[in-house]
Amino acid sequence: MGAACAPAAEFSGELGVGAIYSDNIRLAPTDPTGDTIGVATTDFSLHEEARHLVADVAANLQYLTYAHSIYSNELVGDFTGYGKIALLPGRIDWVVQDNFGQQQLDPGLPVTPENLENINYFSTGPDVTIPLGAQLHAQVSVRYSNVSYQLDDLNNNRGDAAVALVHPLSASSNLSFNVNAERVSYDDSAATDLDYTTRQAYVHYDAQGARSKLDVDLGYDDATIQNIRPGGALVRAVASRVISGSSTLELSAGQDISDTGNLLRQLQGVSNVTLGAAAIQRAEDPFTSRYARAAWRFERHRTAFGLALSEYRETHTIETDLNRNRTELDATARRDLSEALVFNVAVAYARDSYFGASIPNDTELRGLADLAWHVGRRIEMHAQYSRIDHSSDAMIDSYRENRFMLTVGVATENRAKLTVSNPVF
Repeated sequence: MGAACAPAAEFSGELGVGAIYSDNIRLAPTDPTGDTIGVATTDFSLHEEARHLVADVAANLQYLTYAHSIYSNELVGDFTGYGKIALLPGRIDWVVQDNFGQQQLDPGLPVTPENLENINYFSTGPDVTIPLGAQLHAQVSVRYSNVSYQLDDLNNNRGDAAVALVHPLSASSNLSFNVNAERVSYDDSAATDLDYTTRQAYVHYDAQGARSKLDVDLGYDDATIQNIRPGGALVRAVASRVISGSSTLELSAGQDISDTGNLLRQLQGVSNVTLGAAAIQRAEDPFTSRYARAAWRFERHRTAFGLALSEYRETHTIETDLNRNRTELDATARRDLSEALVFNVAVAYARDSYFGASIPNDTELRGLADLAWHVGRRIEMHAQYSRIDHSSDAMIDSYRENRFMLTVGVATENRAKLTVSNPVF
C-alpha cells in the first residue's frame, strides 16, 4: 500500500473490522446452528506505470475468526498481483505474477471451511525482445512457477518457455506467431505419474480503436499425461465495445487445455477479484476448458448496473467424474443516495451439471444488499445482509443461510464506488 504515495501510482481501497452473524454456520439442511464471526477485511487496487516499472495489484480478502471455534480461523478471498521491471528498457524485462484464491475439495458437498483450501500460483521470469527488422521482432519468455495448495499433496513446480514473432500492423494493432511448452512436476513422489506437459502453437491478433478492443488467439494445443495425449483447437477471443459514455459491452469465448491453477488465473481475469470460493474443483489432471461470457456495464455519476452471463465446460483427461457444465448469471446495481450514503445490491445464480452420476447436480441462488456510510473523508461503515439458497440432487446437501455483517474502517478519498462483490461463504 505504501506505493500509493508515489506520484504516478493510482491507489484506492479500504481496511475494516467488524462482525458477521450466520444463522446456519454449518450449512446444514435441517437444525441450523448460528454463530458469530469476527472479521478483518481489505479491498484495494493499485496501478503503477513508470519507465522502469509496471504494476497492477488487486485484492478482496477477509480474515475470519469463529466465536465458538466451530471452524479454525481462515483467510478467504482473492488476490492478484503483476509486476514488470525493465532491466534494459525495450530489451529485457523481468516479470513477477502471483494469484491467490480457493478451490472446493469435494464438489458434492456444501462449501464450508472444511471443504475449502487455499491455492497460490506464483510465477517469475524474463521477457527478452530481439529486433529482427523495422517491422518484426522476436520475444522469448521463460517462466518458473510454483502452485501450492493448503491441504492437498498436489504442490507442483512448472517450467514454461515461449517464443513469439511479432509484426506490428499499425500503431494500434499487432500480429504474432507463438509457440510454448510447459512441464508440470508434482512435489509428492506418489503423484509423479501425474506429471504432464502441455504444448501450444497459435496466431495472435490484437487491435484497439477509440471505442473497441479485440484480442484473438487461434491455433492448437495438447497435453501428455500417462501416455494419453488429449488435444484440439485452441481458441481465445476477448472483445469490448464502448457503446456510449456510460455503457460498455464485453464478450469472451474460448477453448484450451487448462488445470486448476490456470483456471484460477482465468477466472480472476474475467470476473476480477471477489469474495467467496471460486468455481474451481480439486483436480489432479489437465482438462479441456470451454467458456463463453457476455458482460454489460452501465455507470453514471450516481447510478451503476452490471449484468454478466457465463458458461463453462470442463472435460477431464483422467478424472472424468469431474466433467461438468457450469452456468452463471450475475447482476449488480449501485445507487448513491447522497454524498455520504451508497446502496449496493447483487444477485447471482449458478448451476453445476455433471456428466456422470457420482457427483450430484446443484443450483445456488445468492443475494446481497450493502449500505455504505461515509463518515467524513476517510471513515466508512458497512451494514450488509446476504442470503444463500442452495439446492442439490442429494437432498442432504441442500441448505439455506442468512448472514448479517457490520464493519467500520478507513478508506482512501478516491475509493471507486464499485458495486460490491457477492457474499463470502
